[in-house]
Amino acid sequence: MLVNPAFLKNYCLTWGASNNVLSSINFVPRTFAFRETKLSNPRIEPHRKMRIGIVTLGCDKNTVDSEYIGGVLEQAGARVLPAGLDPDPGQDLDVVVIQTCGFIDAAKSQSLETILTWLEYKREREAEGRPLKVFLSGCLVQRYQRELPAELDGVDGYLGVGDYDRVVALLQTGPLSGPVNLVREMPATVVAHPTPRKPLSPSRHYAYLKIADGCNHTCAFCAIPSFKGRLRSVPRRILVEEARALIAQGVRELNLVAQDTSDYGKDLEGGRSALPQLLADLAALPGDFWIRLFYFYPGGVTREFLEVMASSPKIVPYLDMPLQHLHPDVLRRMKRPHLSVNVENTIARLRRAIPELTLRTTFIVGFPQETRAEFEYLLNELRRLRFERVGAFEYSDEEGTPAARLEPKVPRRTARARYDRLMRTQAEIAEEVARSQVGKELRVLVESQVDDITFLARSHMDAPEVDGAVVVRAPRGLRVGEFALVKITGAANYDLFAEA
Repeated sequence: MLVNPAFLKNYCLTWGASNNVLSSINFVPRTFAFRETKLSNPRIEPHRKMRIGIVTLGCDKNTVDSEYIGGVLEQAGARVLPAGLDPDPGQDLDVVVIQTCGFIDAAKSQSLETILTWLEYKREREAEGRPLKVFLSGCLVQRYQRELPAELDGVDGYLGVGDYDRVVALLQTGPLSGPVNLVREMPATVVAHPTPRKPLSPSRHYAYLKIADGCNHTCAFCAIPSFKGRLRSVPRRILVEEARALIAQGVRELNLVAQDTSDYGKDLEGGRSALPQLLADLAALPGDFWIRLFYFYPGGVTREFLEVMASSPKIVPYLDMPLQHLHPDVLRRMKRPHLSVNVENTIARLRRAIPELTLRTTFIVGFPQETRAEFEYLLNELRRLRFERVGAFEYSDEEGTPAARLEPKVPRRTARARYDRLMRTQAEIAEEVARSQVGKELRVLVESQVDDITFLARSHMDAPEVDGAVVVRAPRGLRVGEFALVKITGAANYDLFAEA
């Protein structure tokens, strides 16, 4: 069976027609024998401080991977810089590493556009006698580890998911006849020691802590387990040391991420989640900081989990719990792992144990065979359960997944209309939640300064990048990167206004 990813074919044909990057589209079978390039002397030449830019696409877990790659390269003697989707000639890079995303079509398209843009820039540099090496890493590379080398001209090397320690070897290509390929058939990286991190985000006040990679679930719409493999948890002692180092660098918020954080440690602890103990260990670290939990599944709500969430002031009363839908028939078609869990009872338990809890979830609308009645059920449950924060996506087929074979499909126009209705409904709920905060005093993390007396901050209710903000008027000033106590004076949509 030939793999024919439409995103790659379309972009390659368009680019190749005008830029001679690709001359043909000949996709290779998945059964083709895998070959891995073997390299020696994994070190950067000491006489030259190589300038390496890292481009990060995709999710927060990719951000962590980029920082690991940057840390390893910096430790080896390179100067590492964050690079943008478009090249900046002023950075005068010797190498660019593009950390790609391969999850959904939009992300894959953005990754490929970025790759092609950098390859064009590489040709311009070479024409000027200033060589540039382009290396690809991340999920798109892992997922299309045979197709990309066959179809992309000018890439110097490929690195799969999680192989941070091999990145220096990747750069030592030498005069080889083709690109260096260090992509494993399936990621199997086991973290046995702390990996250095190079901060690449504009904000140094929060950081993501990736506690595991891979996933043991078989959701019908998701291809991630097919190219990231099964759950691989990072040992607690390593995560605690990494967190300690981040806090020492000034990080005031640790955001725990994985494909499913509630599964953390099941591969290390005989099938039992070690998340409650990890949370307790992190909360015991010295310092003034927040701990925030993302990608937590409802099946992980146990007595031990509730006790640690409710007992530590460092663990913010916030939980990101992606449900994807609320109608039981849609959830069955999605093959979601929490089918046996009563979500309503679980939410009630959470709110009883953690009175100030902010619940965030995500939904997919327009899943194959979703009926009008099933969508109306979702809307009614949304109004009744009243999540404080909600994100939503229109369904799109993912190549190789069971959902892609489900018929009939929901028309795009219908899916868009359902998305709009869901987000309008949630906006009404979110505005009511915001208005209920007026008059309260909240502790906020100050993110940036807008002008002499105006600052942007976030409360425990707002995760970075996805939620709202608190606009603070502070004539006496505030310290960026530190906590402050503010009084909420107004609300608008998802944001709050405050004075300090």
